[in-house]
Amino acid sequence: MKVVRWMAVLSATPVVLAILQPASHAESAESPKARTVVSLTFDDGDKTHVAAARILEKRGMLGTFYVNSDTIGRERKLDRRQLAAIAKAGHEIGGHTLTHARLTELPESEQRVQICDDRRALAAWGYRPATLAYPFGSVDDDAKSVARQCGYDAARRVGGLKDGACRGCPAAEDPRPKDRYEIRTPGSVHGDTLLRQLKQQVLNTEKSGGGFLPLVFHRVCGNCGLYSVAPRTLEDFLDWLATRESRGTVVKTFQDAVGARYRPLPPQE
Repeated sequence: MKVVRWMAVLSATPVVLAILQPASHAESAESPKARTVVSLTFDDGDKTHVAAARILEKRGMLGTFYVNSDTIGRERKLDRRQLAAIAKAGHEIGGHTLTHARLTELPESEQRVQICDDRRALAAWGYRPATLAYPFGSVDDDAKSVARQCGYDAARRVGGLKDGACRGCPAAEDPRPKDRYEIRTPGSVHGDTLLRQLKQQVLNTEKSGGGFLPLVFHRVCGNCGLYSVAPRTLEDFLDWLATRESRGTVVKTFQDAVGARYRPLPPQE
């Protein structure tokens, strides 16, 4: 009799029946969606990066700022207070060697000084640098080995992805890069890079099925040199980039995009 009563209750309660019934495959499976991860990286610790950080923050975005510790506080460079404010806002601070040295022109012993001592300086200032950008995008096997030995968990070159200079290159880096110590990018953004060209790099990645797209910026100012981007161009690009989220495109710091861990500093030699 009790069993009959419970069956009556269940038959009159469609919500309970829905809970008890297993979901269909169509209901339980998530629809596949291409994912494009864009990282906005800024090299050289330029003083204009204060404005760049604010432009990102107004749009709820975070960037990665690669600095040369020996140049902090010099003319046209960030000072310690400005760098701390950028980090406090949530942006990633990464290594870029002590003095912006072209590593491929140095013996391994000097590469070690440039990379390890720069990372030690940043750590002494309270940062946790997990990723490195090679100055000039210049890298060889020794530099990659030293970057690993100095405790970096990933490193970025410049070039290797599709742009005007390399139309046959892939549109994006693999979501899990095969070589974590030579992660590819399009060429650096130049003063004559058009807004539509920045958009096209993202669109190319989306059309190719998604992937990791690190973009390389330097100075953020109008008509201020070859390696620069006008603030208005950056603002317009980020406003457009924000609209791509519905298509599976997101912005992450370089560290978050590749899942880089902060590793301990090597012993001082």
